[in-house]
Amino acid sequence: MKILLFIGVFLMPVLSYSQDFWIEDIENKTISGPAVGNRDLTFGVRNILEELLQDKGYDINPESTTKLSIEILYFDVQKTNVQLGTFGKNLDITEIIFRATLTKDGKQLKPIVAKGQAKSISTSTLIIDQGGKFSQANVSTALKKVCEEVLTKFEI
Repeated sequence: MKILLFIGVFLMPVLSYSQDFWIEDIENKTISGPAVGNRDLTFGVRNILEELLQDKGYDINPESTTKLSIEILYFDVQKTNVQLGTFGKNLDITEIIFRATLTKDGKQLKPIVAKGQAKSISTSTLIIDQGGKFSQANVSTALKKVCEEVLTKFEI
């Protein structure tokens, strides 16, 4: 019995196999809007991608042969306001577009373009200007959607 337990303890790490993955480069290439040159956005994208990959059972390993590169091409908030007397309706659409490239064993696969959106609709009976700022909740939602779409398109 002790011998079987001993053999089992030493064979378990060999038998358990997990895939590893590395998120190589995340570049912010937006040329206009609120996120131009924003490094916090790239860190947020890296964190979301690592979380999604770990949820799918991948290990994050810098020595991995499977690597993902992301370019943030577009980030902006589109605002639409409708007003009828004292009634107002505001629609904010946070939109993010990525170009992603997957490299497996040194071979670069065809790059894909993914788009994520988050909508915020508010109605009011008074007009209050928010000063053109964007909602952090909408940004997080849009980032998660576009990261999920990247992984889905690469069938990860």
